[in-house]
Amino acid sequence: MNQRLRVAALPAATVALVLLGWLDLVQHYALGAPPAMALSVARAVPLLWCRSRPLLAWGVSLAAVLLTALVARPVSGAEPWPWPVTSLAAQVVVLVLAGSRLERRVSGALGAAVVAATAALLATLPERGGWSNLLPVAVAVALALIAAEVLRDRALTRVRLAEQERISETERTRRALLEERSRIGRELHDVVAHHMSLIAVRAETAPYRLPDVSAEVREEFRAVSGAARDALTDMRRLLGLLRGDGSVERMPQPELAQLADLVRDAGSGVTLEAVGELGSVPATVGVCAYRIVQESLSNARRHAPGAPVAVRVERTGVSVLITVRNGPGSTRSTATPPDSTGSGHGLMGMRERAALLGGEFSARATPEGGFTVTADLPLPE
Repeated sequence: MNQRLRVAALPAATVALVLLGWLDLVQHYALGAPPAMALSVARAVPLLWCRSRPLLAWGVSLAAVLLTALVARPVSGAEPWPWPVTSLAAQVVVLVLAGSRLERRVSGALGAAVVAATAALLATLPERGGWSNLLPVAVAVALALIAAEVLRDRALTRVRLAEQERISETERTRRALLEERSRIGRELHDVVAHHMSLIAVRAETAPYRLPDVSAEVREEFRAVSGAARDALTDMRRLLGLLRGDGSVERMPQPELAQLADLVRDAGSGVTLEAVGELGSVPATVGVCAYRIVQESLSNARRHAPGAPVAVRVERTGVSVLITVRNGPGSTRSTATPPDSTGSGHGLMGMRERAALLGGEFSARATPEGGFTVTADLPLPE
């Protein structure tokens, strides 16, 4: 309802100003009804343009009131001139509305122009009015500029409040998202940690429960136990970061120099070809490259067990090129092959890592039934 009233207020004021201006010019300034109506419309209609075209509205209004002052002849010395009351009212309303939409210096210039035009008319046609008529015009213009300043500040305040509310809503949404992530992290830890702990315990106790196993099998059990415990440690560390725990244990991020260990732990059938000086690659690029290779090896083991995997990392003058290619699995797997469109979480994470560095990433199936992951990570200049 309030919005409708605000929308209807300006047209209603325009109609009222037209009628009052027509009566004023006919009764007090010896104008005929048709020209009085035309001048009244010309003075009032610019009010409707103040919000969309403030400068045009002010210009048309000033021209209309100047023309009215030139053709209007007061019927008595008691009538104000050069601005009839309705002319001054129209100009004041236009100054308030148009000035609130313009900068302070522009609205001040418009007000000064109105006062200057009044002085010019009084100097040109002194027989129609005295200089005492300049004072009420100057006071009305000053009040109009003050009102325009108030409206301008109010509009700026409303914009800032709306922006602050938007920021607060964004922060509330982000906080809720972080809380949900923390809850999911706790659930993930409770579910996965139990099974990972069982894997570690069974792998560690297997050589004692199965005393006849060979040394190679014992070493394999030891590697499985170590991998499970490393996974538990990483999970607890990530959960601490999600919770914002300042006491969480911090460890250095992996580097490209550790790729050899990563490939060796991946098992037989995985080869590494390193080209160029990888030791001096910046840490941000090195961590991204390491994680992409790590996730690619995990996908190969999961979706193509037993398949040979070739890892190639090359440093050029401007980027680090990564290629991880695996053949078809040697055993039938019930897992669904990775989707080359990136719908899998692993592929999505690799693509996001590459995008953060401004690099390129692709993952596609090969005609032989295998899979190839490539990434081009630019080096900082």
